[in-house]
Amino acid sequence: MQHTSIDYFVGSDRFVGELVYTGELNKSRPIVIIFHAMEGRGQFCVDYAKRLAENGFVAFVADIYGEGKSTHDFAKARSWLIPVISSRAIIRERSLAALNTVSNFTWVNKDKIGALGFCLGGMCVLEICRSGATLKAGITIHGVLKKSELETRNIGTKLLIQNGYMDPSCPPAFIEEFAKEMNDAGNHDWVFVNFGNAKHSFSDPLTGTFDPESEKQFGREYNELAANRSFRYSIDFLKEMLDL
Repeated sequence: MQHTSIDYFVGSDRFVGELVYTGELNKSRPIVIIFHAMEGRGQFCVDYAKRLAENGFVAFVADIYGEGKSTHDFAKARSWLIPVISSRAIIRERSLAALNTVSNFTWVNKDKIGALGFCLGGMCVLEICRSGATLKAGITIHGVLKKSELETRNIGTKLLIQNGYMDPSCPPAFIEEFAKEMNDAGNHDWVFVNFGNAKHSFSDPLTGTFDPESEKQFGREYNELAANRSFRYSIDFLKEMLDL
């Protein structure tokens, strides 16, 4: 298993990604960008990247906050999240910077780039799609689905949306709005999965341990069954879409 730290920039702001892979980077290879949740570019995403690499993918863990920072302090994570999530222009710009970074790797097959994101990271995936940039595959896992105030251009990315049915941050009205947005953007190739008893942040085993009382109030709860199924669904979808 190989790990390489990659610096990239938006203006003068430094972002630190991590490339995770097996084998050699000397031929045209698919790549999957991983966008982190509110905790930042921490161990959960790196471990997820390792699991993708074990299944034959090259994974690039992107950085949305800058400087590769992460935390298990719930209040600190929210203090980082709120100013970023309040501006879709920032989200879109930083997400596209990660896409541009991997697109410039000489060994990447530019027709086989996927992206996967958790919570905030799901919003990052969707903002790339809304910008008009086309990924081969996009996956959100308990992602933020609410429509951007920015223009939604034609969406050509095939999408897998994985949601906790009991997630208070994604009520049924949001699902209807998402479906309408996709239809209006000309995207009819998407799949929506609701995990019956799952809440927000169901994929991370550490969910609920950062600040149990605050996390409970925000509807955050790990769900092992949903997490395991979500990973299998993601692998199957990526292998189909990226022809691995």
